[in-house]
Amino acid sequence: MSRYTDLITSYHASKPLFFDHIDLTTSPFTAVSDTTGSLISAFDIDSADGVQLDILGQWIGRSRYVTEPISGIYFGWDQDGLGYDQGVWQGPYDPDTGYTALSDETYRIILKAKIAINTWDGQNDSLPAILDAATAGSGLRMQIVDNQDMTISVWVFPETDIADMSLELIAAIKQGYLTIKAAGVWAGDIQTPSVETPSEGSRFFGFDITNDYIAGLDDGAWESKL
Repeated sequence: MSRYTDLITSYHASKPLFFDHIDLTTSPFTAVSDTTGSLISAFDIDSADGVQLDILGQWIGRSRYVTEPISGIYFGWDQDGLGYDQGVWQGPYDPDTGYTALSDETYRIILKAKIAINTWDGQNDSLPAILDAATAGSGLRMQIVDNQDMTISVWVFPETDIADMSLELIAAIKQGYLTIKAAGVWAGDIQTPSVETPSEGSRFFGFDITNDYIAGLDDGAWESKL
């Protein structure tokens, strides 16, 4: 029965035909309301998938298709499967990059980062919470360092070995899809600690400072370009 039948007064509630008439005329409104509610929940960024995420991407302003380096095709020295009679010679007009469609898991992370960029108030103090929300469940942490000279440094701290991370997520990071910065600010190289087992903790080496991102001897590591 529709929710409107609960509003029938006691005088008419004992009359089955009246009760059925009210239910028949009002049940479509209840069905429309329930369907509309389900459509809204279907576009929840945490549960949406497939074309639903594509629609969210149009609203948010980030496409699922990104460029990434073309690898494993062109001839190259000391590369298995790309030697003589194996790799394809790259011509003068052959591209170095191609387009790929991100998986739902990676695309969801990218969209959350874009939402953070769209809503960021430009204050450094609000960056940590935004970055944590954007990278939750991605297997990495990020830190944006303001160098106070209209440039920023982007630090990436993997929770697992880089080799085990999603290649498309790494490609998206390299292209700056997770970089939050103000207009006119230059973002330099993306750096990550050069450690073999990030699961044990990864921090940059530094003197006279110990925090979540920098540590001293035996704990900190030199930076490497991602």
